[in-house]
Amino acid sequence: MTQVSRMSSNKNKTSIQIFGKATGMVFMLIISITMMIAGIVALSEGTGRFTIPFTSNNATQQMKNHVETIRDNPNLENMEPFGLELWGLSKLSEASRFSDSRLMEHSVYYTEMSKYNQILMLIHILLGSFCMLLGSLQFWPSFRKKYMKAHRIIGGIYLVTVPISVITSLLYLSNTAPHHIYDHLVAWIALWVFGVLSLISIVMAVFALKKKRIFEHQAWMAASFACLMVAPMLRWDWALLAAIFPKIDQETLNLVTVGIMLPETIFIAYGLILINRQYQRPMKQRKPHEFAESSFKIFQRLVPSLYVLATLAIAANIYYFLLNHGLASLSYADKLLPKMLIQREYTILNSSSILTTLFVMCSGAALLLSIYIFNILLKTANTNDLSAKNIVLSITLSILALSTGAISIYFGWNIGLETHNLIFSGGTMYSVYGALIFVFGLAFLTASLLKNLAFMKETLVFLLSLLPFSALFLLTLYVLSFLPIPIDYIAAGQGFVIPVGFSTALLFLAFAYVIFGQATREHN
Repeated sequence: MTQVSRMSSNKNKTSIQIFGKATGMVFMLIISITMMIAGIVALSEGTGRFTIPFTSNNATQQMKNHVETIRDNPNLENMEPFGLELWGLSKLSEASRFSDSRLMEHSVYYTEMSKYNQILMLIHILLGSFCMLLGSLQFWPSFRKKYMKAHRIIGGIYLVTVPISVITSLLYLSNTAPHHIYDHLVAWIALWVFGVLSLISIVMAVFALKKKRIFEHQAWMAASFACLMVAPMLRWDWALLAAIFPKIDQETLNLVTVGIMLPETIFIAYGLILINRQYQRPMKQRKPHEFAESSFKIFQRLVPSLYVLATLAIAANIYYFLLNHGLASLSYADKLLPKMLIQREYTILNSSSILTTLFVMCSGAALLLSIYIFNILLKTANTNDLSAKNIVLSITLSILALSTGAISIYFGWNIGLETHNLIFSGGTMYSVYGALIFVFGLAFLTASLLKNLAFMKETLVFLLSLLPFSALFLLTLYVLSFLPIPIDYIAAGQGFVIPVGFSTALLFLAFAYVIFGQATREHN
């Protein structure tokens, strides 16, 4: 198909040049440093706190004594013998934040669970520390080119240790009730998803390498690495959010971090792919992947249905935002969400009726226009085929997306600033997804102005995946209301966080496009 078979006529305007090599270097430094520190911490925890059940005959009582000491006098000195992880987090914020949290009881639980689970967790942590310590080096183009032998050795060890680490974690999850996971049910589900995806990514990466599709191999490995970053990034998120919102308790901050886990992971993986493109040789022409060709054909056949689904999403937004001012009039919302959150959202939306109307109009118009433009771009062979009308429409879409994102951030910021801890996390959905829509709206605008066809398609797919987030949240919340969710799960905030997580499930499709799409295949 011509839509993915040729590169833009201006091959100098590659996606990486939009961002710059300096930005890529900073991004890689952040990823490398944070993951290496996480690896050191994991290794320390694996050889320390998680070995206590194997070295002590009275591990549970020993851990309870640690907890009692910390809670009686929460300071760094008392936190240090407990473990490097919580000591480090306490140093970045304060010990009382974590001494008052369920993390204490969770540590006691590790000493009480079966030997089978203890062995699984120990293997998972020790082998996972290797990925954290050395995994980021695999994505440094200069390191890979200069030390190819080391790159291959690390990659070989990665392919052995990571699957074992992931499989042991999945075996642990299969033998553990969700309420025994600190992040509760949503984390239990997410860990299953990310664990399975990391295994699939590794298998696909090996398959692509055997086919000598290096560009595809790198993309799959980036996906695998990002999936494995979920646990360490949650810890870094705790530290960052604690610094920004020092008055919000750890349990509430954890709900926020769980809500941003999926988009954060995909964003990191996408960043790694973009960075590595800058060091790859641009290709004028490459035969499209069979999967990409068949997917585009399916998309074109589904265009009428997609317009129907988009219209339903717009109708859901009208019902949700304009007719009900959010969750207030939805009976099933009372079953799953705190009443204070419902009331807070109602107050913000009702007091911002003009912005609410603009949000519905801009997001709806952007969604319909995205489908239309993407269909045009798929039929476009090269940059010269982009008409002035197409560019104007693309710029218009960018403005609509930027407006949608900015308004959503405003809603989330005001909902989330409520001082009551129970509803602080309520602004997560609006803030995070609004920020993502704004970023990709800006990226699409940049690509449109530079007439970078491949990058226009790629960023547009992300917008298509993000724009219906509120309708997907509403749908997931409705489905969830029919499920027998335990009361304590709802009390822990899962009734809100689970729909938030599922509202960006389409991002998986966007990332699949990144792997098989034109922009990735134009570099080798």
